[in-house]
Amino acid sequence: MAHFIILSIRISDGGKPSLNADGIQDNMAVNYLGPFVFTQTLLPLLEQTAADRTDVRIVNVGSAGHKDVTYHSFDSKAAWNRKFSFTISPTLARYKYSKLAVHLWSNHLARRLTSNGSKVMLLIAHPGAILSDGAIRNLETLPLPSFWIWLLGKVMHPQERGAFTSIFAGCAPRNDPNVVHGAYIVPPNVLFQQSKTALDDAKQDELFKFTKELLDQLEIGVQL
Repeated sequence: MAHFIILSIRISDGGKPSLNADGIQDNMAVNYLGPFVFTQTLLPLLEQTAADRTDVRIVNVGSAGHKDVTYHSFDSKAAWNRKFSFTISPTLARYKYSKLAVHLWSNHLARRLTSNGSKVMLLIAHPGAILSDGAIRNLETLPLPSFWIWLLGKVMHPQERGAFTSIFAGCAPRNDPNVVHGAYIVPPNVLFQQSKTALDDAKQDELFKFTKELLDQLEIGVQL
């Protein structure tokens, strides 16, 4: 039986980013930092469970949009809070930036698990192009929102299908060729290549280093 974690929330801010009580933009706080803290808190228990020969998996929800990000700095709070004001959809750009952070963190954690000889499996799942409530809220920030919602409704999947890839990643047998530690799985449940930035060890280390510094500043005790 697989034990897995699926965490992701799309924040729509109408093009006006808000910060949480710790001064972190909502996309980064919810899509990246919250799952990071939650996973690290549970990791000792996951390791202990995996040592008992139980199939333990961490499934992080990524996005194909991580490949579209051209701003690759993750070493400060200012970078995390970048507004992307000069893009066609700042809300979507900030969302994609937070998803690149998820990919960087996931790949960094996969490396750490491997180096520690862990039996915990980590997978990244892209749900596909889903016309979710969050996607609709993003589209509503554009000119002629009804047109864009109608048009994308012709090519995007209904939100009921949004969990298919994550469920596959969490439950498919380990002998499935697409279920490999550190894999990025996309519809229809197959392996796919991540961006060069997501696979950059130095960039992964940069994100991890600042995340640790930030958690220390916030006095959030997490085993790293």
